[in-house]
Amino acid sequence: MVPSEVLSGRVAVVTGSSRGLGFAMARELGLHGAAVVLASRSDDAVAAAVERLRAEGITASGRRCDTAALSDVEALRDEALSQGTLDIWINNAGVSGVYGPTASTPVADFEHVVHTNILGTFHGARVALPVFLSQGHGDLVNLYGQGDTGPVAQQNAYASSKRWVRQFTETLRLETKGTGVRVHGMNPGLVETGLLRQVACQPGYQQRLGALPVVVGLWGQSAHDAARPVLDVVTSDTPEFRFLTKRRLVTRGLRSLLAGRLRRANRMGSEITVVEPGQA
Repeated sequence: MVPSEVLSGRVAVVTGSSRGLGFAMARELGLHGAAVVLASRSDDAVAAAVERLRAEGITASGRRCDTAALSDVEALRDEALSQGTLDIWINNAGVSGVYGPTASTPVADFEHVVHTNILGTFHGARVALPVFLSQGHGDLVNLYGQGDTGPVAQQNAYASSKRWVRQFTETLRLETKGTGVRVHGMNPGLVETGLLRQVACQPGYQQRLGALPVVVGLWGQSAHDAARPVLDVVTSDTPEFRFLTKRRLVTRGLRSLLAGRLRRANRMGSEITVVEPGQA
Protein backbone atom coordinates (compact mmCIF):
# COMPACT_ATOMS: atom_id res chain seq x y z
CA MET A 1 0.00 0.00 0.00
CA VAL A 2 1.23 3.49 -0.88
CA PRO A 3 1.01 5.81 2.13
CA SER A 4 -1.50 8.67 1.86
CA GLU A 5 -2.03 11.81 3.91
CA VAL A 6 -5.74 11.52 4.70
CA LEU A 7 -4.98 11.47 8.45
CA SER A 8 -1.93 13.73 8.37
CA GLY A 9 -1.52 15.65 11.62
CA ARG A 10 -3.73 13.30 13.62
CA VAL A 11 -2.58 11.12 16.50
CA ALA A 12 -4.30 7.79 17.03
CA VAL A 13 -4.18 5.44 20.02
CA VAL A 14 -5.01 1.77 19.51
CA THR A 15 -5.11 -0.50 22.56
CA GLY A 16 -4.17 -4.16 22.29
CA SER A 17 -2.13 -3.31 19.21
CA SER A 18 1.14 -5.24 19.37
CA ARG A 19 -0.32 -7.93 17.09
CA GLY A 20 -3.47 -9.14 15.35
CA LEU A 21 -6.33 -6.81 14.52
CA GLY A 22 -5.07 -4.02 16.77
CA PHE A 23 -1.70 -3.94 15.01
CA ALA A 24 -3.40 -4.08 11.61
CA MET A 25 -5.65 -1.12 12.49
CA ALA A 26 -2.71 0.91 13.77
CA ARG A 27 -0.87 0.12 10.53
CA GLU A 28 -3.88 1.11 8.42
CA LEU A 29 -4.16 4.46 10.19
CA GLY A 30 -0.41 5.02 10.02
CA LEU A 31 -0.25 4.31 6.30
CA HIS A 32 -2.77 7.08 5.82
CA GLY A 33 -0.75 9.68 7.69
CA ALA A 34 -1.64 9.33 11.37
CA ALA A 35 0.99 9.14 14.09
CA VAL A 36 0.03 5.99 15.95
CA VAL A 37 0.50 5.06 19.60
CA LEU A 38 0.54 1.32 20.29
CA ALA A 39 -0.16 -0.47 23.55
CA SER A 40 -0.16 -3.95 25.04
CA ARG A 41 0.72 -5.64 28.32
CA SER A 42 4.27 -6.46 27.16
CA ASP A 43 7.07 -3.89 26.81
CA ASP A 44 8.92 -6.17 24.40
CA ALA A 45 5.86 -6.77 22.23
CA VAL A 46 5.15 -3.04 21.99
CA ALA A 47 8.76 -2.25 21.09
CA ALA A 48 8.81 -4.91 18.36
CA ALA A 49 5.50 -3.70 16.89
CA VAL A 50 6.65 -0.07 16.89
CA GLU A 51 9.81 -1.02 15.01
CA ARG A 52 7.80 -2.93 12.39
CA LEU A 53 5.68 0.14 11.70
CA ARG A 54 8.63 2.51 11.64
CA ALA A 55 10.28 0.26 9.07
CA GLU A 56 7.33 1.07 6.79
CA GLY A 57 7.78 4.79 7.27
CA ILE A 58 4.96 5.14 9.80
CA THR A 59 5.32 7.53 12.74
CA ALA A 60 4.84 5.23 15.70
CA SER A 61 5.43 5.08 19.43
CA GLY A 62 4.03 2.98 22.23
CA ARG A 63 4.06 1.89 25.83
CA ARG A 64 3.07 -1.01 28.03
CA CYS A 65 -0.54 -0.69 29.12
CA ASP A 66 -2.95 -2.88 31.03
CA THR A 67 -6.28 -1.30 30.12
CA ALA A 68 -7.82 -2.63 33.34
CA ALA A 69 -5.56 -0.19 35.23
CA LEU A 70 -6.74 3.41 34.89
CA SER A 71 -3.27 4.81 35.63
CA ASP A 72 -1.84 2.83 32.69
CA VAL A 73 -4.51 4.19 30.37
CA GLU A 74 -3.90 7.74 31.59
CA ALA A 75 -0.20 7.31 30.85
CA LEU A 76 -1.11 6.09 27.36
CA ARG A 77 -3.16 9.23 26.81
CA ASP A 78 -0.22 11.34 27.95
CA GLU A 79 2.05 9.52 25.50
CA ALA A 80 -0.31 10.51 22.70
CA LEU A 81 -0.53 14.12 23.88
CA SER A 82 3.25 14.33 23.92
CA GLN A 83 2.95 14.02 20.12
CA GLY A 84 0.97 17.26 20.18
CA THR A 85 -2.64 16.12 20.02
CA LEU A 86 -5.07 13.24 20.46
CA ASP A 87 -7.59 12.72 17.69
CA ILE A 88 -8.50 9.03 17.51
CA TRP A 89 -8.84 6.45 20.28
CA ILE A 90 -9.65 2.82 19.49
CA ASN A 91 -10.62 0.52 22.35
CA ASN A 92 -9.51 -2.76 20.81
CA ALA A 93 -7.97 -4.70 23.71
CA GLY A 94 -10.10 -7.73 24.51
CA VAL A 95 -10.06 -11.35 25.66
CA SER A 96 -12.44 -14.18 24.79
CA GLY A 97 -12.84 -16.14 28.01
CA VAL A 98 -13.25 -19.88 28.54
CA TYR A 99 -15.87 -21.64 26.38
CA GLY A 100 -18.50 -23.47 28.39
CA PRO A 101 -21.55 -22.98 30.65
CA THR A 102 -21.73 -20.09 33.08
CA ALA A 103 -22.45 -22.35 36.06
CA SER A 104 -18.96 -23.83 35.88
CA THR A 105 -17.02 -20.89 34.44
CA PRO A 106 -13.88 -20.19 36.50
CA VAL A 107 -14.55 -17.04 38.51
CA ALA A 108 -11.11 -15.58 37.82
CA ASP A 109 -11.62 -16.04 34.07
CA PHE A 110 -14.96 -14.23 34.13
CA GLU A 111 -13.37 -11.40 36.10
CA HIS A 112 -10.52 -11.21 33.59
CA VAL A 113 -13.00 -10.76 30.74
CA VAL A 114 -14.85 -8.05 32.67
CA HIS A 115 -11.64 -6.22 33.59
CA THR A 116 -10.34 -6.17 30.02
CA ASN A 117 -13.44 -5.90 27.84
CA ILE A 118 -15.61 -3.73 30.07
CA LEU A 119 -13.34 -1.80 32.42
CA GLY A 120 -10.73 -1.42 29.67
CA THR A 121 -13.30 0.11 27.32
CA PHE A 122 -14.60 2.40 30.05
CA HIS A 123 -11.10 3.53 30.99
CA GLY A 124 -10.23 4.31 27.38
CA ALA A 125 -13.38 6.36 26.90
CA ARG A 126 -12.95 8.03 30.28
CA VAL A 127 -9.49 9.39 29.46
CA ALA A 128 -10.06 10.19 25.77
CA LEU A 129 -13.45 11.89 25.90
CA PRO A 130 -12.44 14.84 28.12
CA VAL A 131 -9.67 15.64 25.63
CA PHE A 132 -12.01 15.32 22.67
CA LEU A 133 -14.72 17.42 24.31
CA SER A 134 -12.32 20.19 25.29
CA GLN A 135 -11.02 20.51 21.72
CA GLY A 136 -14.40 19.99 20.06
CA HIS A 137 -13.45 17.00 17.94
CA GLY A 138 -12.21 13.43 18.13
CA ASP A 139 -13.18 9.92 17.13
CA LEU A 140 -13.74 7.18 19.70
CA VAL A 141 -14.08 3.65 18.33
CA ASN A 142 -15.22 0.73 20.49
CA LEU A 143 -14.86 -2.83 19.21
CA TYR A 144 -17.97 -4.98 19.21
CA GLY A 145 -17.97 -8.75 18.84
CA GLN A 146 -20.15 -11.84 18.88
CA GLY A 147 -22.97 -11.35 21.35
CA ASP A 148 -23.31 -7.59 20.92
CA THR A 149 -26.85 -8.01 19.56
CA GLY A 150 -28.00 -11.04 21.55
CA PRO A 151 -27.08 -13.97 23.82
CA VAL A 152 -24.53 -16.62 22.86
CA ALA A 153 -24.59 -19.89 24.80
CA GLN A 154 -21.30 -21.14 26.30
CA GLN A 155 -19.74 -17.70 25.82
CA ASN A 156 -21.58 -15.70 28.43
CA ALA A 157 -18.58 -13.74 29.68
CA TYR A 158 -17.40 -12.56 26.26
CA ALA A 159 -20.82 -12.18 24.63
CA SER A 160 -22.29 -10.26 27.57
CA SER A 161 -19.26 -7.97 27.67
CA LYS A 162 -19.77 -7.11 24.00
CA ARG A 163 -23.46 -6.46 24.61
CA TRP A 164 -22.35 -4.06 27.33
CA VAL A 165 -19.89 -2.37 24.96
CA ARG A 166 -22.71 -1.76 22.47
CA GLN A 167 -24.97 -0.22 25.12
CA PHE A 168 -22.08 1.86 26.46
CA THR A 169 -21.21 3.09 22.97
CA GLU A 170 -24.76 4.02 22.06
CA THR A 171 -25.10 5.93 25.34
CA LEU A 172 -21.87 7.83 24.70
CA ARG A 173 -23.17 8.76 21.26
CA LEU A 174 -26.23 10.34 22.88
CA GLU A 175 -24.13 12.14 25.49
CA THR A 176 -21.75 13.65 22.91
CA LYS A 177 -24.35 14.62 20.31
CA GLY A 178 -23.69 18.11 18.97
CA THR A 179 -20.22 18.40 20.53
CA GLY A 180 -18.16 17.59 17.44
CA VAL A 181 -17.03 14.32 19.04
CA ARG A 182 -17.91 11.16 17.10
CA VAL A 183 -18.44 7.79 18.79
CA HIS A 184 -18.40 4.66 16.65
CA GLY A 185 -18.96 0.94 17.12
CA MET A 186 -17.06 -1.52 14.92
CA ASN A 187 -17.73 -5.23 14.58
CA PRO A 188 -15.07 -6.70 12.27
CA GLY A 189 -16.61 -10.18 12.17
CA LEU A 190 -14.48 -13.32 12.41
CA VAL A 191 -10.82 -12.38 12.31
CA GLU A 192 -8.09 -15.00 12.04
CA THR A 193 -6.06 -13.96 15.08
CA GLY A 194 -4.93 -15.54 18.34
CA LEU A 195 -8.45 -15.26 19.81
CA LEU A 196 -9.61 -17.92 17.33
CA ARG A 197 -6.38 -19.90 17.03
CA GLN A 198 -5.96 -20.52 20.77
CA VAL A 199 -9.24 -21.38 22.45
CA ALA A 200 -9.78 -22.39 26.08
CA CYS A 201 -12.78 -24.50 27.04
CA GLN A 202 -14.25 -26.34 29.98
CA PRO A 203 -13.94 -30.15 30.20
CA GLY A 204 -16.32 -31.99 27.90
CA TYR A 205 -16.96 -29.05 25.60
CA GLN A 206 -13.97 -29.33 23.27
CA GLN A 207 -15.94 -31.45 20.79
CA ARG A 208 -18.39 -28.58 20.31
CA LEU A 209 -15.54 -26.51 18.91
CA GLY A 210 -14.80 -29.03 16.18
CA ALA A 211 -16.69 -26.95 13.61
CA LEU A 212 -14.69 -23.79 14.36
CA PRO A 213 -12.19 -24.25 11.48
CA VAL A 214 -15.09 -24.67 9.06
CA VAL A 215 -16.88 -21.57 10.34
CA VAL A 216 -13.69 -19.53 10.11
CA GLY A 217 -13.04 -20.96 6.67
CA LEU A 218 -16.41 -19.73 5.46
CA TRP A 219 -16.52 -16.31 7.07
CA GLY A 220 -13.12 -15.53 8.57
CA GLN A 221 -10.79 -12.88 7.23
CA SER A 222 -7.22 -11.82 7.82
CA ALA A 223 -6.44 -9.05 10.30
CA HIS A 224 -5.18 -6.97 7.38
CA ASP A 225 -8.54 -7.18 5.57
CA ALA A 226 -10.56 -6.72 8.77
CA ALA A 227 -8.67 -3.52 9.58
CA ARG A 228 -9.36 -1.73 6.30
CA PRO A 229 -12.82 -0.33 7.22
CA VAL A 230 -11.38 1.55 10.21
CA LEU A 231 -10.23 4.36 7.91
CA ASP A 232 -13.78 4.94 6.68
CA VAL A 233 -15.07 4.77 10.24
CA VAL A 234 -12.82 7.54 11.59
CA THR A 235 -13.27 9.80 8.58
CA SER A 236 -17.06 9.74 8.57
CA ASP A 237 -20.10 10.17 10.77
CA THR A 238 -21.03 6.49 10.49
CA PRO A 239 -22.12 5.30 13.94
CA GLU A 240 -21.46 1.63 13.31
CA PHE A 241 -19.64 -0.75 10.98
CA ARG A 242 -20.58 -4.43 10.87
CA PHE A 243 -18.75 -6.83 8.59
CA LEU A 244 -21.04 -9.86 8.68
CA THR A 245 -24.25 -8.44 7.29
CA LYS A 246 -26.76 -10.89 5.81
CA ARG A 247 -25.47 -10.10 2.33
CA ARG A 248 -21.85 -10.70 3.28
CA LEU A 249 -22.75 -13.95 5.05
CA VAL A 250 -24.01 -15.32 1.76
CA THR A 251 -21.50 -13.81 -0.65
CA ARG A 252 -18.42 -14.44 1.46
CA GLY A 253 -19.52 -17.99 2.24
CA LEU A 254 -19.92 -18.76 -1.46
CA ARG A 255 -16.60 -17.16 -2.36
CA SER A 256 -14.84 -19.12 0.38
CA LEU A 257 -16.30 -22.37 -0.91
CA LEU A 258 -15.19 -21.59 -4.47
CA ALA A 259 -11.72 -20.60 -3.24
CA GLY A 260 -11.29 -23.92 -1.44
CA ARG A 261 -10.93 -22.40 2.02
CA LEU A 262 -12.72 -25.39 3.56
CA ARG A 263 -10.15 -27.89 2.36
CA ARG A 264 -8.32 -29.32 5.35
CA ALA A 265 -4.96 -28.04 4.11
CA ASN A 266 -6.34 -24.49 3.87
CA ARG A 267 -8.15 -24.33 7.20
CA MET A 268 -6.96 -22.15 10.04
CA GLY A 269 -5.19 -24.25 12.65
CA SER A 270 -6.59 -24.06 16.18
CA GLU A 271 -5.31 -25.16 19.56
CA ILE A 272 -7.93 -26.05 22.17
CA THR A 273 -6.87 -26.01 25.82
CA VAL A 274 -9.11 -27.65 28.41
CA VAL A 275 -9.36 -25.61 31.61
CA GLU A 276 -10.30 -27.51 34.75
CA PRO A 277 -12.58 -25.96 37.38
CA GLY A 278 -10.51 -23.77 39.66
CA GLN A 279 -8.07 -22.83 36.91
CA ALA A 280 -8.07 -19.40 35.27
